[in-house]
Amino acid sequence: MADLVASRLASLRAVLMQSDAEIRAQFPECFHRYYSYLRIIRNPARIEHMFQKARDMHRFLDAGGREILDLGAGFGLDALLIAIYGAKRVVAVEIDQDMIRVGQHLGERMNPPMINFESKYGDGIAMESPAESFDGVMANCVISHTRDLEGFLKEVHRLLRPGGIFFLSDENNSLFLPFRRGRHRLWRQMEAEPDGSFFVARRAYVGKHFPTLNGNELTEAVRLTRGLFAEQILNAVREWRETGHSPAKPDFLYRHPIDGQYPERELNPFWLMQKFREAGLAPELLPAFFSRGIERHPRQVIKDVLRLFCTRWPSLSVCVWPIMRLRGRKAGPTPGRSPIPELMSRAG
Repeated sequence: MADLVASRLASLRAVLMQSDAEIRAQFPECFHRYYSYLRIIRNPARIEHMFQKARDMHRFLDAGGREILDLGAGFGLDALLIAIYGAKRVVAVEIDQDMIRVGQHLGERMNPPMINFESKYGDGIAMESPAESFDGVMANCVISHTRDLEGFLKEVHRLLRPGGIFFLSDENNSLFLPFRRGRHRLWRQMEAEPDGSFFVARRAYVGKHFPTLNGNELTEAVRLTRGLFAEQILNAVREWRETGHSPAKPDFLYRHPIDGQYPERELNPFWLMQKFREAGLAPELLPAFFSRGIERHPRQVIKDVLRLFCTRWPSLSVCVWPIMRLRGRKAGPTPGRSPIPELMSRAG
């Protein structure tokens, strides 16, 4: 088993170590842009960081020999690694077709090709899978974007078998103050007039459904409907035209005008734990992840010290690190699983 894990990790490492031209020839540009932004392409230390982080997720999911679902899997690398490390079956679901195809291609490129990994289309709020289909569900950098957090957690609960685990990781931790200013600046840019992406999309949407609006009247309708999406926008514009009353402002002014997704919603991890409880998931705050042995001194020393304190006091993690990690367990007996050799968890 350890040899199989090592062989597949070598396959994935080889893909990520290719030249820009080779990667672009095989994958859509968004794949190259995203992993270049994360400084992973042709960066052995960052690749090893990703491998270590996935091993950590595998451990907290207790994924060995179990069936795991990755909601909002993106390009599928995290899900692929969970499958490599010994999950019985991993299904990576995503709504972006380019990302789905990347996941499928990566699974085929492994040596040997993956037979326990599937990349497919799926909506995390309304999955077509039967109830109690999975032993574990994971969501990385997804929940702060979803348009219906409560519905998302309800669906997670439905999909989990009794005793199953939900693992959540998200970088939009409201208690990590150093990132707040940059996040708010991004929101304002999306609504900046006249070229902010959300402002432009909403102007086109309003203009399409109310073709008689133009000039200042159209601009005012777009301003008044900040934070609304889809049918909410149309209803608000109709009411404004009929009564002259401005629509009530929503709690959050920065949402995608078409699908209502949040760009990067700030979430308090302790508030989120309460949402877990309401959804029937017993919550646990997990320590932040810090890679081992891949940074140069003194960065590695700092990480080792932070790991020591955050492991002892997980609540400290959300104050000193941007990424919050939570685990929720559905009531019931822990599902059985096939034994996985201890050696495999150390493979890399």
